[in-house]
Amino acid sequence: MDLAAIDSNLEQIDELVRCAADADGMLFRMRLEELVKKGGRSTENAIALYITGKAIDVATRLNLVRLAGYIRSDAFLLPLQQVIEAGDDELLREEAIISISKYNDRRALDILARALDARLPRALQDAVVQGISRIRSNNPLLAMLPRFLKGGQNREMYEITLKIFKKILGPDEAKNFIAYLHHGDPLVAAGSFEILCFRGGESMFFFIAEFFRENSRLLARGMDRQVGAARLQKLIVAMHEYLRRYPEFFAQLRPDIASLRQQVGDAPLGKDLDLLLAMKVPGEENDPQRDGGRL
Repeated sequence: MDLAAIDSNLEQIDELVRCAADADGMLFRMRLEELVKKGGRSTENAIALYITGKAIDVATRLNLVRLAGYIRSDAFLLPLQQVIEAGDDELLREEAIISISKYNDRRALDILARALDARLPRALQDAVVQGISRIRSNNPLLAMLPRFLKGGQNREMYEITLKIFKKILGPDEAKNFIAYLHHGDPLVAAGSFEILCFRGGESMFFFIAEFFRENSRLLARGMDRQVGAARLQKLIVAMHEYLRRYPEFFAQLRPDIASLRQQVGDAPLGKDLDLLLAMKVPGEENDPQRDGGRL
């Protein structure tokens, strides 16, 4: 959108906000939502300033806070948080709590958890608790994540949760597990890798590849022990699943997989690596130069 169009959108938003007191609330929000979606980030920033500003009446700010919950832009998170924590009207603060809960993600949960630690009036505390419950109810990831993070403390619950995550999460949700690849509990770190391999998207390849390279070398040293061999096998199976979904990345990992195959030698894990190295990659099926690294 060119500068003139952006200016026109901002002028229309200013006009709408100035005349909001004389307009129907729903029509006001619908028209404003249309302008914000058309104008993008610049118009979202304008709305964010209005939400925390004191130059307009509370009724108009209420409509803007409700609009923020419908659009759920990143630009509205901090203004809504500021209203919740330091707003001068309890109805406005409660509406901001409701709008934040509609984001339905970890950011919203963190904001509400922080608000719960603040000295809010009882009615607002109740609204925050309801908002947190709503997010956890609507988002299985946030509801079940604490069970997954138990790891070795509750192995059975961890395994059940891991199995569910590997089936239901989308790429955007799976991306949250990048943060747990270096978790202090090896089970949580390994499980996060599995989730990324089974549910992650193309953009996560760098993190998946680095984890595989580092951990496959470490686990190969202890593959003569049952636990080490079992963990290495899960690592290989998960890597196979990711490369099955995104075979275009196979060439980048082939040298690492071939090197691991040589380390494994006659161990049973060799079969898993042979299957991985035998993958059919588009454009390579008839390439005589392809070196699978098999023994």
